[in-house]
Amino acid sequence: MPRKRKILIGLLSFLLLGIFAVIICDQIIVHTAEGRLYSNVNSIHHRKVGVILGTSPISTWNGRRNYYFDYRIKAGAELYKAGKVDWLVVSGGDYRNTENGYDEPVAMRDSLMKLGVDSTRIILDYDGTRTLNSIAKMRDVYCQDSIIIISQKYHNERALYQAKHFGIDAIGFNAKTPERRTSWWRNRGREVLARVKLFIDVAQGLHPDIKESIIRDFTNVDTDVLSVSHAKTEYGDLICLRPDMTGLKMDMVCGKIPSPKNDSIVLAFAGAFTGTEFDKGHANIAGDHVAGGKRFKGYYCKRNTGAFTWSPNSGAQFHYKNYSSALDQAAQEGGMGFAQEMMIHEGKAVKTTRPLGNRNVFRALCLDSDNQLVLYESQGVVTFGNFIDALLSQGVKEALYTDMGQGWNYCFYRVNQADTSPRYLHSISLPYASNFVILK
Repeated sequence: MPRKRKILIGLLSFLLLGIFAVIICDQIIVHTAEGRLYSNVNSIHHRKVGVILGTSPISTWNGRRNYYFDYRIKAGAELYKAGKVDWLVVSGGDYRNTENGYDEPVAMRDSLMKLGVDSTRIILDYDGTRTLNSIAKMRDVYCQDSIIIISQKYHNERALYQAKHFGIDAIGFNAKTPERRTSWWRNRGREVLARVKLFIDVAQGLHPDIKESIIRDFTNVDTDVLSVSHAKTEYGDLICLRPDMTGLKMDMVCGKIPSPKNDSIVLAFAGAFTGTEFDKGHANIAGDHVAGGKRFKGYYCKRNTGAFTWSPNSGAQFHYKNYSSALDQAAQEGGMGFAQEMMIHEGKAVKTTRPLGNRNVFRALCLDSDNQLVLYESQGVVTFGNFIDALLSQGVKEALYTDMGQGWNYCFYRVNQADTSPRYLHSISLPYASNFVILK
């Protein structure tokens, strides 16, 4: 037999084997999902938790509206309002730094809220960059062994196979599939390849890439998300707000005042120094800062000797003196950050430009002796020096001043995730306050 013919037969055999493997993988997944898919909300059984598999509200292919997103959101809201689920996990990734990219969990949450879903019943999951991660996290982090998966039918079929692989009792609720044939063929073709890859991953024993590893059952509605305490010191008394950073996300809101009616906000307080030209936007904020994963330039301020940054990857970090690269990193990781006057670094007081004899009600964002994030405020008017000494007496390792003064000292918080009405440290704000740090 001629050599070329042998090669041709070999290539055809390989191609037929590949096609056969694709069909087998596809059919195994279809068979596994039989009897576990629902398209009618009235026929599906109640389960405490539904997970909406993420996609962007804007197509990453052409920048147009993504109807796959719209229909998944509508399906999730329909289940919630029909009482078929008590909680909705929105599982996706933060792709704001990519072309046509979005913060998928936030976009899904905001869209669900517009359809009447209680924000306190929505959990943001940023590990959902792969369906494998979304499903495994439900068991390994969120302690759920019985869930409803919400996506288009073909996607639900694969997710149900993965849920079975992880020992999760799951059913799927099918969101409507968009009618545009071009997008259907593109997504269906991608799904076929994803199903083959799924079996390769299973064969290789691939483990999910889950960054949030602290185990928590969010269905316990009595969970406190922040604690309030008071400390008496010889330098003056302190009010301590200590958020439980498990599952919380930080950001910087610029140009508007966070609304206390937004019950997804656990804590809100003024961050960087601000100038007096309220219509200048980010230029009215002292120093470079990061908000919504983007870096902005502010005006020069000699008091900005330190900075605070937070990102989903790196968590809370304090920086003294050289912090420009830290702001860049926070932006790259989709986080936040701002510059201010450093008061304590590595457990020791540092030189400040503010006179130690200055008297006011002071507030600082701190890292305590247990490396936990804490917001401390003086109980009434004290000297700046006494406030620093009071923080040191509590074992504070890092302390960064946060903007205060009449109007800028506005601060509200929630102790329990079920709280609909917030509590206040100071309830009066300036109408043109420029920036706030929020924990959601």
